[in-house]
Amino acid sequence: MSGEQTHLLVREVAPSVRRSERTVRRWIADGVLPSVKIGGTRLVAKTDLHRLLSGDSVDEDEEP
Repeated sequence: MSGEQTHLLVREVAPSVRRSERTVRRWIADGVLPSVKIGGTRLVAKTDLHRLLSGDSVDEDEEP
């Protein structure tokens, strides 16, 4: 294992996109930003965050 972090907490995502935690949670609830919940912790994959920021779709089921 490399030890490199692949997921971020909502509280880590918010400042990196200059938005509030509430906004990030709204994106998750609206399906704009995929996430997983492990225990009581909501995690966002760094790759999904990068796709969102670059304007690419994060919907894996969407046709190219």
